[in-house]
Amino acid sequence: MARFLTSKQARRRLAYTAMSVLVAWHTLAMAVAPSPDSAITRSARALFHPYLTLFGLESEWGFFAPNVPTGFKFQYIVEDVAGKRQTFVPRDSLSVFHPAWIWFQDRYKHVMDYHKIFGAATVAMLCEKHAALNPLTITLIGINQKKFLSADWLNGKRPFDPEFVDVNQLEPARCPGK
Repeated sequence: MARFLTSKQARRRLAYTAMSVLVAWHTLAMAVAPSPDSAITRSARALFHPYLTLFGLESEWGFFAPNVPTGFKFQYIVEDVAGKRQTFVPRDSLSVFHPAWIWFQDRYKHVMDYHKIFGAATVAMLCEKHAALNPLTITLIGINQKKFLSADWLNGKRPFDPEFVDVNQLEPARCPGK
């Protein structure tokens, strides 16, 4: 005796199958995106590229050793009209356990990497944020960590000691309307 599905049962099975395919696709995309470069991963990335780009997943996340990314710190100096200078480090205002911590780190790293595109908008935003200080200029500073070994740590050195960093300090930028 043949058993036929009702339309409700067929829709449920179709929805379950579609969700299962989506989960499998996403899982495979998440494994392909950060994988080391090879002929196989290049062709897989070509297939997954539109999906990874749509959801912002195409970046290298450093999942695989030995290419663990080095540290980055962003800070800026606010100079007021009287010449007083104050340094601010945005990441110090958030806990590393806060979900937005990584987002802020990446945001400011991109500002420094593409300062010709994002620098003016960032300076304007920081001028507005510190309006109570009556800012005249903002100086953006990116600090990139160099290679740091466990032996350095054991010798009492720290990852952001001057010998282990490259400092990229931009020219002071005037606040809009000043």
